Amino acid sequence: MTKTSQTLALVTILLSLGYCNKLTQSPEAKLKELVPQFQKTMCSKTIECTKDEFAKIPPAYRNMIPPFMQSEESCITFFDEKMKEAEKKRIEEKREVTAEQVEAFEKCISAFGKLTCDTFKGAKEKVSIPECEEAQKLSGN
Repeated sequence: MTKTSQTLALVTILLSLGYCNKLTQSPEAKLKELVPQFQKTMCSKTIECTKDEFAKIPPAYRNMIPPFMQSEESCITFFDEKMKEAEKKRIEEKREVTAEQVEAFEKCISAFGKLTCDTFKGAKEKVSIPECEEAQKLSGN
């Protein structure tokens, strides 16, 4: 076996072990892995899509903007706290994360990431994202 084929064999084995590990990962572990992606997607899109509207608000009234909507860092901190609260509640209620919940969460992240800012502009009511509503139903929140 040549050095190249040995290296390729080793890489293939390592990748397959990593892939198998992903397959055997618990739903709770998968959810924890998705949380930073969710926070980044949700917060970057929210801040990006509201900054122009918030810039129009007179400085004297900007303190009325919720802190989590003022910066991506504040938003991520806000959602991090909410996720920790939800995890604590699940533990207290002895509820486990299911594969269906993780799948719904993944679909929500994907759907939210595909939204354009036009979706938010002029929206008088809460923007409806069916994939996220399903995730929320499954989470019991």
